[in-house]
Amino acid sequence: MKVLFDTRRVQKLGRVALSEALLRNAGLSEGDHVDIYFDAATKRIIIEPAAVKVAPVEMSAQASGRSA
Repeated sequence: MKVLFDTRRVQKLGRVALSEALLRNAGLSEGDHVDIYFDAATKRIIIEPAAVKVAPVEMSAQASGRSA
């Protein structure tokens, strides 16, 4: 079921801020890791709580494309 929480503008650096109510309803809080998916068929962005916690060192290596 889809629930519209808010309409937000994409910021200059490509960011979109999520409301506190949305985060609370999704069971997320500041510092939690999320997985972001893109469904090319429907052009939908899907954000889900990450199944596995990523250590900060591993996360920075993944973001840069370097192997740890």
